[in-house]
Amino acid sequence: MNMIVYQPKTEEDRKELRKKAALLHSQAVLQYIQQLSCPNDQKQALVEELHTT
Repeated sequence: MNMIVYQPKTEEDRKELRKKAALLHSQAVLQYIQQLSCPNDQKQALVEELHTT
């Protein structure tokens, strides 16, 4: 599969791309944590630990 990726040209567009990438990453991490088979208090501790780092 071939993909063409265009890099944003303006600083404002690069900032928007960084925000969208961060949101996507955080959603993936939260989804992964939700699927873990540990108790909810351990999941909450993981999320809090990620938030403080």
